[in-house]
Amino acid sequence: SREGFSDFLNSAEHSLDLRIKLKGCETYNEVIDLALKYGFNITINDIKRESSSAEIENWFKNSKINPIRRIHK
Repeated sequence: SREGFSDFLNSAEHSLDLRIKLKGCETYNEVIDLALKYGFNITINDIKRESSSAEIENWFKNSKINPIRRIHK
């Protein structure tokens, strides 16, 4: 689930050992296997959805349009 993936990422933020092992993963399947070893049930769709969400969030942050300032004459 997406919540499970979020929990997995949160655990990785707090575990040096897990971060080191994640850096060694070269495929989504390796990440999923690692998550399972740590007790997290995630799928490839969870990873892809999170990736898409991050891309969309970054797009909104980078595409912010500043308000138009009125010039008083």
